[in-house]
Amino acid sequence: MKFKLFLAGILLSVLPALNSCNGSGGAKRAGGDTEVTELRCRDLDDPEGVDRAVFSWQIESEADSVVQTAWEIEIASDEKALKNGKADVWSSGKQLSDQQLNVRPQGADLKPGERYWWRVRIWDGADRPTSWSDPASFSLGPAADQWQAKWITAQWEEGSPLPYFRTVFNADQPGTKPVRAVIYLSGLGCSDLFFNGRRVDSTRILDPAQSNYELYALYSTFDVTNRLKKGDNCIGVMLGDGWYNQGKVWGPGFSYGKPILLAQMEITYKDGSKKIIGTDETWKWAPGPVLSSNLYAGEVYDANKEIAGWADAKTPCADWQSALPAGGVIPKELKPQLIEPIRMKQEIAPVALWQDPQGNWIYDFGVNVAAIPLLTVEQPAGTRIKMRMGETLAADKSIEYNTTGVAATGVVQTDEYVCTGKGKEKWTPRFTYHGFRYLELSGAATQPEKDWLKAVVVHTDVERIGTFECADPQINRLHELAVRTMLSNIHGLPTDCPHRERCGWLGDAHAVAPFESMNYGMNNFWMKYMGDVSSSSSVFLENTLHQKLHNSEFYFADKQPGIPFMISPGRRLCGVASPDWGTAVVQIPWDIYLYFGNKEALEIYYGEMKQWVDHIAALTENDIVPYGLGDWCPPNGNAAIDCPIPVSSTAFHYHDADLVSQAAAVLGKTEDAAHYAALRDRIGKAFVDKFYDKTNKTFGSQTANAMALAYGMVPAGDEKAVSDATVRNMKEKYDNFMHTGIFGLGHIGQALSRYGNSQAAWDMFTKTGENSFAYMWTDADATTLWETLPVNAASKELCLRGSSLSHPMQGVYDTWFYEDIAGIRPDASGPGFKVTRFEPTMTAYLPWAKATLETPYGEVKSDWKQEGGKMDWKIEIPANASGLVALPDGKTVTVNGQPLDKNRYPTAGQGAENPLYRFPSGHYAIVIE
Repeated sequence: MKFKLFLAGILLSVLPALNSCNGSGGAKRAGGDTEVTELRCRDLDDPEGVDRAVFSWQIESEADSVVQTAWEIEIASDEKALKNGKADVWSSGKQLSDQQLNVRPQGADLKPGERYWWRVRIWDGADRPTSWSDPASFSLGPAADQWQAKWITAQWEEGSPLPYFRTVFNADQPGTKPVRAVIYLSGLGCSDLFFNGRRVDSTRILDPAQSNYELYALYSTFDVTNRLKKGDNCIGVMLGDGWYNQGKVWGPGFSYGKPILLAQMEITYKDGSKKIIGTDETWKWAPGPVLSSNLYAGEVYDANKEIAGWADAKTPCADWQSALPAGGVIPKELKPQLIEPIRMKQEIAPVALWQDPQGNWIYDFGVNVAAIPLLTVEQPAGTRIKMRMGETLAADKSIEYNTTGVAATGVVQTDEYVCTGKGKEKWTPRFTYHGFRYLELSGAATQPEKDWLKAVVVHTDVERIGTFECADPQINRLHELAVRTMLSNIHGLPTDCPHRERCGWLGDAHAVAPFESMNYGMNNFWMKYMGDVSSSSSVFLENTLHQKLHNSEFYFADKQPGIPFMISPGRRLCGVASPDWGTAVVQIPWDIYLYFGNKEALEIYYGEMKQWVDHIAALTENDIVPYGLGDWCPPNGNAAIDCPIPVSSTAFHYHDADLVSQAAAVLGKTEDAAHYAALRDRIGKAFVDKFYDKTNKTFGSQTANAMALAYGMVPAGDEKAVSDATVRNMKEKYDNFMHTGIFGLGHIGQALSRYGNSQAAWDMFTKTGENSFAYMWTDADATTLWETLPVNAASKELCLRGSSLSHPMQGVYDTWFYEDIAGIRPDASGPGFKVTRFEPTMTAYLPWAKATLETPYGEVKSDWKQEGGKMDWKIEIPANASGLVALPDGKTVTVNGQPLDKNRYPTAGQGAENPLYRFPSGHYAIVIE
């Protein structure tokens, strides 16, 4: 995929301007000050087993105004050869292009299973080449016809323990030696890989990520070359039920069958020959120590049933049984897992321990997290230690389990461990996880100690790319809560909560995508989820349930392929998506493109984006959308939604038509771009005619006004008045505080601060007492964001009746912290932060704020402080990128010690309050006084 700027003409207009800004045309010394770094394939470092080669890189330079005008890539079969200039696989030659994201080596003959090394160099604005980068590597996974393994299983009976699987093989080949050994593994629901007696990846759990198993399963790739031994070797796998065999909660129809396994090892020898070891009926299995596992209910593990050395070739297994051909649902396709795996991360020690009136011991870990217990005990043989997890306490300081969804799931999150009595024992469950702050321990033979337990945080191992901090501790705490809640809800898909449902609701997903993408590298994560949504929606269903209103009113109609369900992936779908949930199929591909510069998202899903807009258009009444769930979970619950459903649903329809028009322009579909732009304008007119109070300059509620401002639906010239009306609503009805659900909360800050009401935004976010964000921790002891935010006594009590205390959809305000307090936001004219907009709107209320963002092009930074009417602002823009910097008229502005030079930094439009100036890459110290 070749990256282009948002409009083709921008490349021609911007590059000369940037080059002219630097008298020498870029880097001072091509091979010295400028270098190519951070090589990635499929947005991963040195990945194994990807589906295709897609390259990206960053450019580091000591110089300002650096642009890339050309690139060259070389690929070789050997790292040393590549360093010596022998690109025996492929060489691009010099390619005139500023593209540095998602470059494909067109015409390269790349063979599955082989490891390749690649490097890149670029030319700057003066046509000078850099030195070659250090090499990076990648390999492609097996093609469909190269899988020689078979899906296998064990003999299952009711209550059977989960099995060990193993096979022993000899790796020796006469006259040659192995140079590479790779294992491809898909154990459904989840699996743990062992090789020659040891776990291959000790922190990786719940692998692979959930998918729509009847259509496809994901496989992971493990390089075990350094563990291969002469003579006999042993591959061992433990299986867990995972999502594949989850029929305990929501009903047995949600299970695809008993766990199954597919594994294939490929050994490459020095003479080029290969040996394949794949799962088949020659593999052996035996009952293991995991007596049961369920993602909701927990895991039971009897350490007395461990088989010592079970994954070691020297251990005899004469009494093991032969594997059986797999039953149940067999995936039609295998895909490499490009999403980062779920890993065990931070260990959290308990902050308190006490005994409840029932005699159970309660551990308090201080924060609500998605985690598994790490148990370290020394107890008599047969001691059965039970651990039950919850989010909150009853009045007697025992654990209250209702917020974890017991009424819906019928289970309490419970892990059990049976001790061997052989000294100190250490254990974590591998095939479940939980959402909790408190843990109840019972069954111990002696009084528990605090150091018996830790909580090990688990989540998809996405890379932290964003940091934010400011002078106000309340703002910082809100940021911390948003990030912690997010991490509790990324486990192969974006979940709504880490205990009760764990579902990939589309409405939650499109709401959180912007703020999560500012904090973590979510490119592969969102691409995987869009694959889930697309595959879920691919079926035709006759006369099936559709969501109509409030998640309680429905209608029946045919569902066409491509129209999504409320949830993806899995079998719990909850009907065909409502207009305000299904908008995810338009918004998320656009967000992938906007935040990560990944045009492939638009290329793959454009047809479904377009189909969705057409589908909703067919439901409209005079271009107004009557259906939806509405502005979900405002303070005091859904019964208190202020924004009428037709308002928010029609606003999404307008926004979707607008995004499809923009996507069509990016993809060169000019007729579609014009068609959907006209549809957008028609929807906008109908929206204003139907809902706008022209006298009072309002659409009637905080959410309605905020969405109208965010999507550009307000009549020209009335933007400030609509923002003023929002302030009046807050003052007259809601104690100077917000009253929005998740759709309004993501835009309310911007609706105020960008239209002359920064004071109201500041007051709202820093307010204390009743009706404030601070109430969450001062009176509700919240360490994560609740399903309904406990911002007052009524909302606190409402949520404690049984709502989740970990719902990331309420973190949508966090985008505003980056964009309007620190002043970093993406700009569609240069997706992936090729163009970054620097425009803090809250500088009058804080002495300092700062944020960094590791974009696909490199680090972007905004760090400002002010004192005595003087503002010092440091910004950084990576090479081959540019910035739109908002600077005031009527004040003295210096840049790196020199007066603002409008020839060097030309004007590039108008921001919220100040003109925007285009800055080329570089480090800038701006002083405003």
